[in-house]
Amino acid sequence: MDLSSNGLKKLTITIIRIAIGWHFLYEGISKLFIENWSSQSYLANATGPFSGFYQWLAGGESLVGVIDFLNVYGLILIGLALFIGIFVRIASAAGILLLVLYYFAYPPFGTSLFGTMEGHFYIVNRNFIEAFLLLWFVMSKQMGYGIDQLLQLRSAQKSSDTGTSETETGEVNSRREALKN
Repeated sequence: MDLSSNGLKKLTITIIRIAIGWHFLYEGISKLFIENWSSQSYLANATGPFSGFYQWLAGGESLVGVIDFLNVYGLILIGLALFIGIFVRIASAAGILLLVLYYFAYPPFGTSLFGTMEGHFYIVNRNFIEAFLLLWFVMSKQMGYGIDQLLQLRSAQKSSDTGTSETETGEVNSRREALKN
């Protein structure tokens, strides 16, 4: 592992991605193994500006079942993808969506069902911070170390191994010369 300045940045990004991935994965797995877990009371008691929407979601038993399934397996899949570093951009976008939904169910302004919580500061809370970190992964080219990087390296190595047949035709060289000029 490269411990130069670039390698250290990449390692830091990897640690942040893994930590967020672990949080999502842990939340999903814990909900999966809690007997009779349901989002119904969480949705029904929402206090944010869109509380009517959340309470509407909590109104139907079959709808709550779908929401529970999507929530649990969404958390697990997002967590796994971020943890191992595969489909990071897609997982980050999905994670942002979930975090925004959680944020507006119990926003850190006004009153909340749970009262003052750790990491709950006016307007900014854990969901807010984590969503912005995931936004960085959506917008950045740097994802840190992970499966995606290994696949890209392998793909680049294969293309460099087979690149001799393309250069023999002269097409690649002529395009390069055109771009230079």
